[in-house]
Amino acid sequence: MSLTKYRHKRSAENTPEPFGREVPTSLSTASGTFVVQKHAARRLHYDFRLEMEGVLRSWAVPKRPSMNPADKHLAVAVEDHPLEYGDFEGVIPPGNYGAGSVIVWDRGVYDVIDPPGDAADAVRKGKIDINLHGFKLTGAFTLVRTGGRANAGPKDKQNWLLIKKRDQYATTENVFEAHPRSVLSGLTLEELADAPAAERKLAGNLARKHLPELGAKLKHSDFPLTLAKTVKDPFDNDKWLFEIKYDGVRVLAIREGESTHLYARSGTDITNRYPEVVLALNSIALDRFVLDGEIVAQDERGRPSFQLLQRRMHVNNARQIARLSLAVPASYYVFDLLGFDRFDTRTLPLEERKRLLSELVHNEGPVRYCDHVIGRGKDFYAAISEHELEGVIAKLRDAPYRGMRTGDWLKIKRPLTRQFVIGGYSDPDGTRTHFGALLLGQYEADGVLRYTDKVGTGFNQDKLRKIHAMLAERAQSTSPFRKPAIGEPLPEKKAHFVRPELVCNVRFTEWTDSGGIRQPSFLGLAEDTDPRDCIYDGPGAQLEALEDAGDARMPDPEQNGGAEPKGRKGPGDAATPSASAPKASVTNPEKIFWPNDGYTKGDLVAYYRAISKWMLPYLKDRPVMLTRYPDGIEGKMFYQKDAPAFVPHWIRTEKIYSEDSQREISYFILDSEEALAYVANLAAITIHMWSSRIPHLERPDWLLFDIDPKGSTTRHAVEVAREVAAVLREVGLEPCLKTSGQMGIHVVVGLAPKYTYDQAKMFSELVSQVVVNRVPEIATINRNPRSRNGRVYIDFLQLGHGKTIAAPFSVRPMPAAPVSAPMTWKELKPSLDPTIYNIKTMPPRMSRLKRDPFLDAIEKHASLEDALPHLESLLSRSESRPQVTP
Repeated sequence: MSLTKYRHKRSAENTPEPFGREVPTSLSTASGTFVVQKHAARRLHYDFRLEMEGVLRSWAVPKRPSMNPADKHLAVAVEDHPLEYGDFEGVIPPGNYGAGSVIVWDRGVYDVIDPPGDAADAVRKGKIDINLHGFKLTGAFTLVRTGGRANAGPKDKQNWLLIKKRDQYATTENVFEAHPRSVLSGLTLEELADAPAAERKLAGNLARKHLPELGAKLKHSDFPLTLAKTVKDPFDNDKWLFEIKYDGVRVLAIREGESTHLYARSGTDITNRYPEVVLALNSIALDRFVLDGEIVAQDERGRPSFQLLQRRMHVNNARQIARLSLAVPASYYVFDLLGFDRFDTRTLPLEERKRLLSELVHNEGPVRYCDHVIGRGKDFYAAISEHELEGVIAKLRDAPYRGMRTGDWLKIKRPLTRQFVIGGYSDPDGTRTHFGALLLGQYEADGVLRYTDKVGTGFNQDKLRKIHAMLAERAQSTSPFRKPAIGEPLPEKKAHFVRPELVCNVRFTEWTDSGGIRQPSFLGLAEDTDPRDCIYDGPGAQLEALEDAGDARMPDPEQNGGAEPKGRKGPGDAATPSASAPKASVTNPEKIFWPNDGYTKGDLVAYYRAISKWMLPYLKDRPVMLTRYPDGIEGKMFYQKDAPAFVPHWIRTEKIYSEDSQREISYFILDSEEALAYVANLAAITIHMWSSRIPHLERPDWLLFDIDPKGSTTRHAVEVAREVAAVLREVGLEPCLKTSGQMGIHVVVGLAPKYTYDQAKMFSELVSQVVVNRVPEIATINRNPRSRNGRVYIDFLQLGHGKTIAAPFSVRPMPAAPVSAPMTWKELKPSLDPTIYNIKTMPPRMSRLKRDPFLDAIEKHASLEDALPHLESLLSRSESRPQVTP
């Protein structure tokens, strides 16, 4: 839409308002951003704006929007505004159109409820129902034109009504009086008009305290963060204040002039990842400050959720960041003031710093002041426990900001404790006796037992023996748990089931999105608890309760495989699933895929079914790319990342933005035997997987060395792989080994997913360089095949966002149908023939081995900090050796 009318009314030279650019768009939209600006022009009013067709469609609301459904407030349609206007706060000088102060009173996103379809079309027709998701305005609203009469004049057609619909958010409270401040600057209209005076007053007060002065240039390295020591129990003490421990990311914010930068605890500049926070900090009417705080994402109940925030962390693509800032908005909870204007405030007592901070930061938008209580630590801990928050930070009230780990700050984390029904157990592993882990469940609102997770820690030998005897008395052949839905945790396939009569107490750190539990520990049996009192309260529990109350729609028959919903049995009986279990069909199973060997498509599907229990732990939560051969290995092939629209609903997919494709790709996530069989039936011979998982896509969970003997010999490849392993062991890391399924060898070290891909590659490059320095006659890291001169290439660059390797046990399109095979180091011999590990030999081989020798690659999580100094020493020594010129 044209901004001609908007620009005609304004002079770019005389007003600070943005003139913006027209954003051409031919796409319809059913959602977008909204903004409400409070505008003290000739008459005070509110401007209500909705993003559509590349502009902000705008209405002036003289009496303000209302959260009371009884109010029907006039909204006068005005000219379209540029999208940039949604961020505008300032004073329009006298003599200009709309002269007066403007603040962003609220902002967020909206979506169309009715009529379904394009928002702009609905507005043109004169009525639109929308949901608002803002800081202050939430829930359903109707915007309806009153000038719909056939004889209505142009002026009548500008008049609309803005009405709050009746829902759980409706209230008679005057939210405008209760929350008068901007969600960006935190200022009221009156404060905005005289913001420089407030800054001068604050600076003057600090000048009288004779504080040290900050440098001319604020550098993040000059502000090391204060860290807390851990204590176990809460306490009362009037010398201490107590704050909420937020489950988020520690962030240092530095504002100089018109720009703010955000720094993670590591010192990484993360400014671009949280644009809504930066916009709010840039809107504060002060030009220079340093803040310490925590960036969090909040769930639907308003609680910080680290799992939600993980969707924002490590994302660098601007378009993806822009989408996530709306889908998963972040808040910055500020708890300390390290500097202001030219003054270093770190020498002030904590309480004084926080008092000053409260004058800078208000609680109306993405930047929030972190409040506290004094003295009553036990009561505060009880309150945060009741609200299921992460914990408490205790701080000495009179302490300076020391910039180190100190006893001035203490953290008291709150573990979760719940009661679970025991529905089975797994076999012991290693030196363990009696059982490995207990299978846990809780009853849902409809009376069926939901599997949640397993617990394998917290037992001594006596507990193992006594509990196992009690389990043996309750043994049954069928599972007491209902059939898990797609994405929910799955019991082990070889689990032993019991009647659900025993209840235990389990401590854990948090629920997972899928309804599992993190870091569980067994506390003991709860002998006086009725199993039916163990009610599921993890993710989705509230929705299930609503469905049980009849507030949700009836089940969709298509979600039940076309069958009518079936009833479920009561507690203590095996649950009857509401739908038949998904089953992958096989088309043309006799079609020959390996002509020389006679292996068929049916053989491929059967192999992936047989190997699934060994393969699925590696594929869990990993995006995959398929290599498909519809006519077998001698026919044409193609790669497939994007899952087709026709995949059944029980196949899990995840949308991930691709910088190469400049769009979101719907990746397969293969999490079951049937999912493996399904893609095998698509003629996917090889399954390539990412080196990171969905919860931490930018953080690999292994180091990878792809030993490529192309142009060299297998004997030399084996020597290089052994040398890589030797270097890794010398620096304290334990490598794992598998074939690529072709001629290559993969050496892998399981890694804690806390390093970026670049950090992991840097470490891998140093290891590779040491190997090349030691055996330069057979090893190289030169990527150009023409200049390798018969040497083995160590590829450490295959580790990266979106890059893949052949998954363990994946089949390769080669004669004899070899697979990417986990191996022991004793099996790595110069006579290695990778084709002996194939679709016929691998399932019985794993049955004989009983334990996968490659499993440490995902079960052990090494840290690199301790290994790095040793590696640098090895590199220095290897560089001093005489080099062989190839």
